[in-house]
This record gives sequence, C-alpha cells and structure tokens, in this order.
Amino acid sequence: MEYTPSFMTLVSLYAAEPVEFSDLKPVTLAMWILESARGASQLASEHRNFAGMKWRTEMKPYGKRVNYEAHDGDGYYTEFNSLEDFLRGFWAFLDRSPYDGWRDRAADPAAFIRFVGPIWAEDEAYADKVLGLEEEARGLLAGAGALTNEAGLEDGVFATGDPGDSGGHTTLVSGGGLALSGDGKRLLPSGGLTIAYRGDDACPYGVTATNNRAAFAAIVLHHNSPVHTTDWYVQYQIDGDPGRGGHHFGYHIYVAPDGRIIQGAPMTKRTNHVSGDNRVRRSIGRFANNTNAIGITCSEAGLVSGDRTVGSRPTQAQTDAVFSLVWLLCDLYGIPFSHVWGHGEIQTTRHRSEGSAQAQEIRSWQN
Repeated sequence: MEYTPSFMTLVSLYAAEPVEFSDLKPVTLAMWILESARGASQLASEHRNFAGMKWRTEMKPYGKRVNYEAHDGDGYYTEFNSLEDFLRGFWAFLDRSPYDGWRDRAADPAAFIRFVGPIWAEDEAYADKVLGLEEEARGLLAGAGALTNEAGLEDGVFATGDPGDSGGHTTLVSGGGLALSGDGKRLLPSGGLTIAYRGDDACPYGVTATNNRAAFAAIVLHHNSPVHTTDWYVQYQIDGDPGRGGHHFGYHIYVAPDGRIIQGAPMTKRTNHVSGDNRVRRSIGRFANNTNAIGITCSEAGLVSGDRTVGSRPTQAQTDAVFSLVWLLCDLYGIPFSHVWGHGEIQTTRHRSEGSAQAQEIRSWQN
C-alpha cells in the first residue's frame, strides 16, 4: 500500500493521541483510509481533511470553510489548520446532533460504524468498506508511523525521489521528523537533522512581523549572492537594514554551502522574501506570499557576473538538506508538495533558475 507523507504523519499523531474511546482508533482510521484514498485525495492533500468532512459552524475552532468540488458536486468543506486540529475536529464533528447515539455504541467498533456510516455517507456498503480496511488501519497504528514501501527501507526512513532510477538523486530522511517548541517559535528536529536557532522576535522587524500572519500553505525556495557568508546574512536579518527603515526579515531558514541549517526567524513570524506586486508575479504560485509561505534560502548559491545574477548553483550538501527539510516541513504543516516553488518560478524580477530545479523535483514526489 502507498500512503502520502502527511497521512503517515497523521497516523503517528493518532497513535500517540489520547482519545476517550481508544478502541475506536482502528475503525476511525479505516474511515480516513477510505475517505482520503490513503491521503492522496485533493481534500486531504490541500486542506488536511482526511474524512470528507463538510463545513459546519462547530468546526470554527479547528479550521475554516472552503469551497470544494467533490464527487457529488460543489460544496463547502472544512480546511483544517493542522493535522492536530483535524484529529480534534473529527471527534467534535461526531458530537453534533446528527450523530447522537454514537457514544452508546462506542464499546463495539462494528456497531459504531454501522450506526455512523449511513449518516456519514450515502452509501449502503460504507460500513462494510470501512470494516474491510480495519486490519490495515490496525497495522498502521501498531507501526506508529513506519513508512513501508517496496524499496525495503527501515522503519522511520523516508525515501524521496525514485530509488529505482539510477540517474536520479535519492535523499534519505532518517528519524522521526520535526516538532515545534511549546511557543511555536522553534523547529525541533528528531534524528539525523540539526537546526541551529538564531531567531529573534525582538529584532527590529520581528516586533511587527506577526501582523497578518496566516497558516503556512506554501514554501518558496531562494538563493543568495556569494558576496556575503551565510552568517552575515543571518545577522543582517537580525540587525535590520537602515536603508529599509530597519525593517527586514529575510527568510525563516538558511542553508549554508556545507549543509548547515540555521533557523533565522521564529516560525510564528512572517518573513519578507517574495514580492507582493502582482505586476512582477507569474500566475504559478501567486497565492504564496509573505504571510503564508515559509522562505528557505541556499545562501551563497547564486551565480553572479558583475552586478548581475546569471544562475544558481547550490552545493549537493545544500540540495540534500533542502530536500530533507522540505519533506519534514510539509509533514509538520500539512503543506502539499505541489505548493513548493522556486523564487525564480513565481517572480519575474528574479533569475528563473532561483530555487527552480529543487522545487520541480520536490513537486514530482507526489506524482
């Protein structure tokens, strides 16, 4: 079976999440396998909705209303703020009046789904379909996030790219993934990845950089000129630029030529890394902006001739680090790979190569 990275992250979260009726975990996960096509549905990949849940006002604490064209036509569905909010929202959705009585059947998963199923979906065979996936779900929960695949990778190791393509490049991301500090500011990696933290939310721009901040929905990849070192760029971001009124907050994350990863801004802040002027924005990725996109730069990777940028040449260490980092960030924030772009792809005032090759490979991961 093939599962998307976000779906496997959801499984890991659910396995560890304390719920009132833990015996219902396998059958409810089986619902999500069916509803989301193992995480591959558009509703799941773009809106973190793995259960086909329509919009109801009770979902306001967990997400927002979006228009979505399902198999039965257009309608309003719920886009969840995070995978954690999906888990909370699912149980809150069940506690609405149409499902009154489900708690009386919670001791018996089969009785539960045979009661809930006909209300949840207009399909007489729905409960049988879900029960047919219950053992698969039970195995996923038992594995608690191990991604199995035909490449024979060990538990906790994720492959990007095509392992069978000797001409391609495969990056392995070991360990668990990324988490956030309790205040949401700092990225905390587990296993195989190190991120140095230099964020300072008291720096000149940092004090106002929460204005209009939105949930992350995209990632934009950049490069910087080799005129300055990585550490210089990080410090420049912290100090601010007097020529810009002291207001400058370049990127959330810097990747040095040797592969070092430095978080330059708290994840609670927006950063100034793409233009908001639609006159210089291409149609691709136009919705990604400073308020909702994570900015990652490969420092010193720009190729310059005189005062002109003529290309981009990230080191292999930078590319490996970017692939690992983006994979884990997409898992953490529920961002689809299709929402990763190079700065040069989306903005006409940047060299077309900036971030483009890396972003194009990342977008191919979901194909």
